[in-house]
Amino acid sequence: MLVNSRLLRFAAALSGAIVLFAPSCAAARQTTVTGSLGMGYNYWERTYKSENAEAYLNDGDRRDWSVWPEIELRSIGIHDLLSLRYRPVLTYDDLRDTTYVDHYLTLAGQRSLTRNWNVSLSNNFVLSTDPTRDETPFSRLGHEGTPQGPATQNAEQNRDTQLTQNLGRRRYWTNDLTARTNYTYAADSEVGVGYAYNVLRNESGDNGIAAEYEEYDRHDFSGLFSYRFNPAWKSNLELHYIEGLYNDNGVAPTAAAGEAPARLSSDLQEYRADFGVDYNRRVTDTFPLLYKFRETRYDDYRRNDIWVHELTVGWDHALDERTHLIIGGGPAYVDAEDMNGEWVYSLYLTFTRAYQHANLSARLEKTYATENFTGAGDIGLSDIIEARTDLTYRFTEKLSSGIFGLYRYRAILNPHGEYYQAATGNEVTSTGRNVGDVTYIENGYSAGANLDYRFLRWFVASVRYVYYKQDADLLRDSYTDNRIMLQLAVTKELWR
Repeated sequence: MLVNSRLLRFAAALSGAIVLFAPSCAAARQTTVTGSLGMGYNYWERTYKSENAEAYLNDGDRRDWSVWPEIELRSIGIHDLLSLRYRPVLTYDDLRDTTYVDHYLTLAGQRSLTRNWNVSLSNNFVLSTDPTRDETPFSRLGHEGTPQGPATQNAEQNRDTQLTQNLGRRRYWTNDLTARTNYTYAADSEVGVGYAYNVLRNESGDNGIAAEYEEYDRHDFSGLFSYRFNPAWKSNLELHYIEGLYNDNGVAPTAAAGEAPARLSSDLQEYRADFGVDYNRRVTDTFPLLYKFRETRYDDYRRNDIWVHELTVGWDHALDERTHLIIGGGPAYVDAEDMNGEWVYSLYLTFTRAYQHANLSARLEKTYATENFTGAGDIGLSDIIEARTDLTYRFTEKLSSGIFGLYRYRAILNPHGEYYQAATGNEVTSTGRNVGDVTYIENGYSAGANLDYRFLRWFVASVRYVYYKQDADLLRDSYTDNRIMLQLAVTKELWR
């Protein structure tokens, strides 16, 4: 029954996209079909810091042999584009002696209704046991299995639905649907609206594992308005209303005698507003001014509603044709219901450099973000510091490599439940009245390397290693991961 309902959803989404994006005639149209076959081995060993964490033993361990076919259909017309990509992965779990099938499906389309008006639609479906998968199911090989942090200055959307790794191995499925329309009413000026629907569900029959993801439906309504006054000045405004609907399984701790305990609600509402002004002094220099407002209202009376005001001033500078620097920062004010607010700061820095056979990028970010859709109880307002460096190098036309290093600090302000108890040493009563008096802290360190070799025109062999270590207040969240991935794939265009 569950599989049939998924197939119906796939068919409905595909049919809707075809109706919306397919042109009335096939003139001046190019369609390609690409197929591939692959096989791989995934070794993933998790070691917990404390011997008392035996209850979570093997939660993150994997010894998987996988084989998969993949098909990609891409059709490009004068005014539209439609793509469909599907990969079923047959996996044998050598550690548990079980076999299962993962599914990855992406559907995307874009159509220009007029010269200045376009609409786009995308849908990503993932059925997997790997929480480190990138939000895009078909991420390139060099990034698979890598702990993902924000890759750009505005990386909030990358974090919105990033699942936690702390629960270890859990089988789940997600479906992310996004629709957007934009209208360009003047030069470099546009107005648009969008809607995103994200679903997280546990897959039934997950080897009897009790601790699972907290299931939710996430609705995101957005609006965009930008206007360029002249070649030097441009303004932009982006608004979001986000509603999170959780499948709750808890009850209130207190109830009147003879009455059934009232059910708790983990539902929430988020309000976001970004207002920015960019000053372009010349081609190589831009000075952005950005004000960000974040508000989260929780239905659960035990959680404090939170507010964030953040103002940053930046400098976007091209040192030369190969070197780029982006830097900025400013004050921020964080506040919570029934607590005293605090003045803090935020900053960001990105440096990129292109060489003849290599690319180097370095990024540092400190920000205050609401992470309410991790799939666990570690949600709320977080103080986040991330530093990452990436280096890619191409030895020859066929042999390429990459390395990265990552540090991530996360402090959840005013945590709840077991996270609050771990942060306060299992104390029951509150120990602070200011925002940030009680924090649940995670420190993550990661490094990795990959090597890809292309041969016989269509074949790619790859090997990669990822190391990840995290220290946290909960025993379950303090562990070390070592992961080795071997893959061999052949890809060929079947029809054009």
